[in-house]
Amino acid sequence: MYKQKYEPGHEIKEGILEMSIRKSMLSNFILTVSNIVFPLITFPYTTRLLSSNGLGQVFYVEAFTKYFILFSCLGIPAYGVREIAKNRNNPGQYSKIVLELIMIQAGLALIFSLVFLSLPLWVPSLVGLSNLVKISCLTIISTSFLMEWFYQGFEQYTYITTRTVILKSISVLSILFLVKSQNDYIIYYSIPVAISVLNALINLYRYLKNYHQKVSGRLSPLRHLKPLIVLFSINVAVSVYTLLDTIILGLLTSPVNISLYNVPLRLVRIVWSVTASLGVVFIPRIADLHKKGDQAEITKIITQNFSIVLLFTAPFAFFCLLFPSEILSFISGNKYEHASTCLRILGPIPLIIGLCNVMGTQYLIPSGQEKQILKATVLGLITSLALNFLLIPLIKHNGAAIASVSAEMVVVCYIFLAARKLIPLRIDYNLIGLLLSALTLTFISSVLLKTVCKGSLLLFLSALTFIISIFTLQISIFNNRFLTKLIQNSKRDE
Repeated sequence: MYKQKYEPGHEIKEGILEMSIRKSMLSNFILTVSNIVFPLITFPYTTRLLSSNGLGQVFYVEAFTKYFILFSCLGIPAYGVREIAKNRNNPGQYSKIVLELIMIQAGLALIFSLVFLSLPLWVPSLVGLSNLVKISCLTIISTSFLMEWFYQGFEQYTYITTRTVILKSISVLSILFLVKSQNDYIIYYSIPVAISVLNALINLYRYLKNYHQKVSGRLSPLRHLKPLIVLFSINVAVSVYTLLDTIILGLLTSPVNISLYNVPLRLVRIVWSVTASLGVVFIPRIADLHKKGDQAEITKIITQNFSIVLLFTAPFAFFCLLFPSEILSFISGNKYEHASTCLRILGPIPLIIGLCNVMGTQYLIPSGQEKQILKATVLGLITSLALNFLLIPLIKHNGAAIASVSAEMVVVCYIFLAARKLIPLRIDYNLIGLLLSALTLTFISSVLLKTVCKGSLLLFLSALTFIISIFTLQISIFNNRFLTKLIQNSKRDE
């Protein structure tokens, strides 16, 4: 059995490390809350106000935009975090890396912006959307200078959180004050683009002022291409089956069907982005622990993150299955009641992607196992393309939802099998029992509640029942260690 060598001051170092992780997690928790609160303000407002056709056009152009951002990034966000984390004590080296990565991304962004501007000549469904396309090109170019990966590599989560919350607040207020009619979809799309440009300028200014050092020797951006291409291949494969569904819907159906798919998908994405952000603070830490060979601590972090994913995403999947109409009516009004089946299908995605992130993004990538993720995403890509082209002509937006869930299931199964060969994956069965018991009580109570209430009141009372059930069962029967520690830490941070 591996025994850690005792060093003087070891307990102090561990305490400082734990405080650093807790501070990062607190900052990320605030960021996570903002990722829930702000969309819950703007999303209901815009889906109720803007026309389904106009919103569908925005979603359609946005899908293309995300592809071009993906191609211009070339895997830099994940690669940059890892390289900056490795070299953050060497200003000359990290300054050189930053310049080389920005050179790569800026050059590609310019090329793909020109491609996007000319795309309506070959894609008839983009004709008439030239204003949205031009606005999107600003996003593609500004992303080159966003360099969020630099601040993540330095674990500057307090800065990231503060800046993001302020800018998102400006974005929300701008949408509420400037978007006033169903035809204001161009204004609606322009606001986050302007915020993205401002975000990039702030990040770049702060980096040049506080971090950048004079670089000696020639810049060699091409030296990064080999690892970047592997990560890029992973991102392409992932994005093909997370974005191409919207493009295929646009090619084979109508903007209204795009809206019926993307409205529940956006709701689901809020939850999965929250789950992903809860674990992102550990990526630099796991990369460092892997370098030191501390598998025991990595296993501890991975197990903890499994529990976080289960706790936050399993109840969401359950509520999407049981109350899809009530959720959509509360968020977007009756306009999207035909998307209820789609939300039922998409509900498990945050759970599936959350587990995939723990094993893939948080473990395999920091451990240098990118090729395993590439193989998994290629399988997911094949599954997605086959099912999208098969099902969308038959059942439209519901077909896209089935294809999306199926692709994610294929990916998570492969990544799970790959990760378990390298590290023991422990599952908290006590927490699973607690969640299943609380959800069973919630289901029984919802059946009874449906006889006396409906709509938002039914949704609220069912959610309240779940919260009361989980805390009552925790105290009286399960006494789950992870949940106890989570509650104790939240009290300590107050």
